[in-house]
Amino acid sequence: MRRVLVLTGGVLIAGVAMFASAGSKPDRTVVAASSAAMISGPSLVEGAKPISAPAAVAVQAELMLDKIERVGDHYEAPLADGRSAILTLDPKLQTTAEELLDEARAPRGAIVAMAPDGRILALAGRRTDDNKGGKDGKLDWHLATDVWAPAASVFKLVTASALVAGGLDPDEKVAFHGGIRSVVESNLKDDKRDSNKESLLYGVAHSNNAIVGKLAYQHLDPAQLDRVAHDIGLGGPLPGSLALPATFAELTLPHDKTVDFARAAAGFAGSRLSVLGGALLAATFADEGNQPMPRLIASIKSSDGSSGANVDPGALKRVLAENVAKAVSRMMVGTCNFGSASRTFGKHAKVTVAGKTGTLATNTPFYMEHSWFVGYAPAEKPQIIVSVLFGNPESWHLRGHEAARRMIDSAMSDGTDHADVADAPAKRRAKRHR
Repeated sequence: MRRVLVLTGGVLIAGVAMFASAGSKPDRTVVAASSAAMISGPSLVEGAKPISAPAAVAVQAELMLDKIERVGDHYEAPLADGRSAILTLDPKLQTTAEELLDEARAPRGAIVAMAPDGRILALAGRRTDDNKGGKDGKLDWHLATDVWAPAASVFKLVTASALVAGGLDPDEKVAFHGGIRSVVESNLKDDKRDSNKESLLYGVAHSNNAIVGKLAYQHLDPAQLDRVAHDIGLGGPLPGSLALPATFAELTLPHDKTVDFARAAAGFAGSRLSVLGGALLAATFADEGNQPMPRLIASIKSSDGSSGANVDPGALKRVLAENVAKAVSRMMVGTCNFGSASRTFGKHAKVTVAGKTGTLATNTPFYMEHSWFVGYAPAEKPQIIVSVLFGNPESWHLRGHEAARRMIDSAMSDGTDHADVADAPAKRRAKRHR
């Protein structure tokens, strides 16, 4: 079964709500949702205050992001109905993202930075006509919002969530062998070659495919994994008021418990993710299981050109239990402290970072080795969410986690707390599946 999650026109575009007063702010609401509640309608967490219904102004038009321009200290873009939108983009982070994409020289690449409340602070994509990449590239924001690459080992965050939600202790040791580059039949059951013992925490942090594949095969059935993926958002409408086409993810998870299911659980197949979807996934763990609504429009300018009403940020939606999200967040910190991204973050990060790497090569439409990083910082009190994807050729210049570190450094360098800011205008070869 193939699920494609698309945000286009209709309700989400035409129904963007605005505050009548630019200075007014909504209460921050958390919506609780199980897979059933997400289908039938959200319910409020006990004690949460609902957002009062302000006077609303409908956008009624799609954002024309191809005509974006910088105006002083912010960006603006026209709407299809002739009005103009002031965007949430941060000029410094947007510039950094575009410069990193130029430096990477990948044939395809994209970067998204987001505040914990869903404000998109940077959204950039770049492509080249040459399948091997190069200096001559052109910006293409669709690469940040469309699905064009496998989720790779980033999907291990979903599998780990399902395992912890099912009762698995993330620190319990499991015997295993291999798993650096693949998942095979012998990895799934106890085997005389199982000379090592490590935990799920270790398996996610080091992106060990045998550990994650074996635990999924032994403790989950396909319906459980599909349900958790659905709960997180990979199986339902993309939240947010972006006013432009965007896709969260595509799922084709196996229905039978075979080695193909274990491979899918480890991220080899069955899931594709957009860079924006990667940011939302990381944001979910940054806020202990609550998922924000992504938004790119801060306000709509009035007909006389003055600033108009602010966009309603919408409600947070609880998609994972707090204990589950915290357990997986600990695995993400492990990734950066002692796991697959430790060389980039362990000694070099200015703050503690939580994240997940992913590397997987495909040959369609041409050879690309996809280099992922999704994460947030500081891990203790998140201020910035980052999602980076490069579709690198065999000889590459920059990896996802290296670019992510520089995005985080840029975000933290001036002391700005993006969580609290109100809306205002060398060649190498990757060798392993991580």
